[in-house]
Amino acid sequence: MNDIPQTSRKREDFSFRYSPYTGTQDGALMAFLKRGDGVKQGKELILESVRAFWMVVACQSERLLSEEELRQLGLNCCRALERQADYIRECLQLPIPSAESSTIAPTTSDRQNGNIKPPERATRTMWQ
Repeated sequence: MNDIPQTSRKREDFSFRYSPYTGTQDGALMAFLKRGDGVKQGKELILESVRAFWMVVACQSERLLSEEELRQLGLNCCRALERQADYIRECLQLPIPSAESSTIAPTTSDRQNGNIKPPERATRTMWQ
């Protein structure tokens, strides 16, 4: 993955600016990220969450990894997302969903019938 010689490596530049109103949920989020959580700085928190959520799709789209490497990355991302979900449940004393009620894992019949949503469609509707 990092086999590119130093002299030919190019950096990706990405800037993000967002200015929500204070007193809103997004305003609280941005204030928290600016402060950090006492362990990690805001940019680290942002990258950690973005990596867990989008890294597999990005690597798959750019064809950066072998199928086995992509599967391993997927497992690592799922673990990170599951740890965060567990943390939220623990903080708010939310119920733990049963395995039968999970809508995340497609069934064998879904795979065979092609009923699996493409990632862009699944994530596009997640926050609506």
